Amino acid sequence: MRIPTGRLWVAVAALCVSGGVAMGADKGLTDASFVKQAAQDGMAEVEMGNVAAEKAASQDVKTFAARMVQDHTKANAELATLAQSKNLKVPEKLDTRHRAMIDALKLRSGASFDAAYAKHMVADHNKAISLFTKETQSSDPDLSAFAKKTLPTLKEHKKMADALNAKVGKS
Repeated sequence: MRIPTGRLWVAVAALCVSGGVAMGADKGLTDASFVKQAAQDGMAEVEMGNVAAEKAASQDVKTFAARMVQDHTKANAELATLAQSKNLKVPEKLDTRHRAMIDALKLRSGASFDAAYAKHMVADHNKAISLFTKETQSSDPDLSAFAKKTLPTLKEHKKMADALNAKVGKS
């Protein structure tokens, strides 16, 4: 089977990005890198949820997205307050990788959007659970406690994302 060149490069780029994220998370997580990654991911969750509110075809996707906006907005604010108290820099805007992910999602509509959004939510919450699990081992008791407190919500989101993906992820 011959894969068209354009599709091959998209597949290679996607693997590199996802592999880079996974490898980056495994290289000595610091409290500063945790804050940066968790803040970026959290902002992306909120923005993707807002996009889903506009573009989703499925009411299930819209309901899930509203929950993501609500929960991640709350966690983002808590993380920002905690990080600032520790003089850790919190990003104010999305990085290039997260912006590109959202921009690509915005190009979709209807059932195609719903399927892509659901798949993102499964993958994103897998990464978040891994990141927050690692941070529970932080020597900083406050950041460790934040990670431990947030993990059950992330795990709940993952179960919800799995169910949503099973329902709309076939497109």
